[in-house]
Amino acid sequence: MSAHRAGMTVWEVVLFTVFLAVAGGASVFFFFLNSEDVQYAQRKYEWVQDINRVLDAICLEVSNSAQFEHPFNGSSRECFFRVAGDAGTLLPEESQEGFAFVDNNLLYVSRSGDSTSNLRRFGSFENPLVINCREGRFTRISSDLLEIRFLAQAPGAFSGSREFLRRINLRNR
Repeated sequence: MSAHRAGMTVWEVVLFTVFLAVAGGASVFFFFLNSEDVQYAQRKYEWVQDINRVLDAICLEVSNSAQFEHPFNGSSRECFFRVAGDAGTLLPEESQEGFAFVDNNLLYVSRSGDSTSNLRRFGSFENPLVINCREGRFTRISSDLLEIRFLAQAPGAFSGSREFLRRINLRNR
């Protein structure tokens, strides 16, 4: 004997309610992801990541230098070093390369003798490496340790500033 019932069973109502809740939750979640606050946070996070990538490249370049030149003692707004001239030796090149805080920007520079010039590129980064940075200092903490520290003002519509700090172990001091 089969009894045919008309209408919906309890399980069908429960299943429909669960699917409706999942669809409603997903739409609220995607609406949240597209909100201005989340997009603002994402852009600010990317800004911090970009500065950290630049600082990581600076740390690698300075730590691998053949000869560290400036600052010898204390702190300065400039940092100069000599890279290895030949890949097979660690003899330093004639010209010095380095980084300088100039006009609220962090620049990659080169100097030979009495002249200093801005270099166009540092690896995959273009000058200025970091813009809107204040109170930038390179501080020689010990014979084999250098610290770079600055406050970066958030660009455009972002508010506030953030302090960035790196300590660089000088391998070939």
